Amino acid sequence: MEFQGIKLIRIDLLGLSQIYLCSEKIASVTEWFHPKCMEHFQPLPVHDFGNNTYTLTDGHTRAYVAYKNGISVLPVYYDKDEIVTNQIGQMLYRADMEWCRRFQLSHIKQLEHRIVNKSRYQKLWMDRCDRSYNLLTKTSHRERVQLQNLAPDLFLYGASEDRATLFFENGAGELFLYKDNVLMKEKDGLH
Repeated sequence: MEFQGIKLIRIDLLGLSQIYLCSEKIASVTEWFHPKCMEHFQPLPVHDFGNNTYTLTDGHTRAYVAYKNGISVLPVYYDKDEIVTNQIGQMLYRADMEWCRRFQLSHIKQLEHRIVNKSRYQKLWMDRCDRSYNLLTKTSHRERVQLQNLAPDLFLYGASEDRATLFFENGAGELFLYKDNVLMKEKDGLH
């Protein structure tokens, strides 16, 4: 479903690849956003990861602010950036999309209850992405299946850079870490 140029797409048809929004970023976008001046709104990047859906690869905050201001159609362009199209990028975005499915997030409006401050955004989203990168790039699929069995009732989503610590979560978003053969609940998980 690749396309050239800019296309207008309804917000409710855009897939997500992010499970949190940062309140400070929303405030920043809100300062400059004017729903009557959409010609100044930069098109958002989207990519089809094989599911016949244009998934946002960036710009979730701008899409959310537009939605909150009553905008139902946004300009998008097809993202062919190497970080999206290479093998690692494909794995990482598919993991992001799986997180969205697990938390039943299919529309930008559903992120309304997942807005956190900058420090929580760093911990809950940016650190999660780093942990996912470590897990996906430093282990094979077979190793990940074996590691998942260390906490079969939880979802393995990441690892420390040295793989000495594994990161899990439950369906409610509570975070757990597995280190030195001990599974512990993290104190700052979202639930």
